Amino acid sequence: MKGIAILAAEWLITGLIVYAGLSDKQILFINGPRSAVITLGAIGFAMCMIMPTIGKFISGAPAHPLTIMGYIFGTIALLTTAVQIFKWKIPVLYDPRIALLVVAGCVVIKSIIGRFAPLVIK
Repeated sequence: MKGIAILAAEWLITGLIVYAGLSDKQILFINGPRSAVITLGAIGFAMCMIMPTIGKFISGAPAHPLTIMGYIFGTIALLTTAVQIFKWKIPVLYDPRIALLVVAGCVVIKSIIGRFAPLVIK
């Protein structure tokens, strides 16, 4: 499995943003869970666009089960981030603390899925 350093960096960034969102301190521009969800969502989408493994999955095996799982977790992260941006009243995702953990979980799961690209795409 390639990219263990990238995986560690993704998890470190995600962990720091989650810590910043759940602590009662203002760290940079993150002053609560809602701003942390929006920040993590934006960074997660950027990581998805620039990481070469995700593009390989989509172009090389668009109907592979791992690719479909990536679509599902990406959609969950997108919906959760949109709920926080627009303050929609969706029952579970409206709470910023839960939404932060949902987006962080999606980022971690998608980063793990992305590491399997070299095994699936040859």
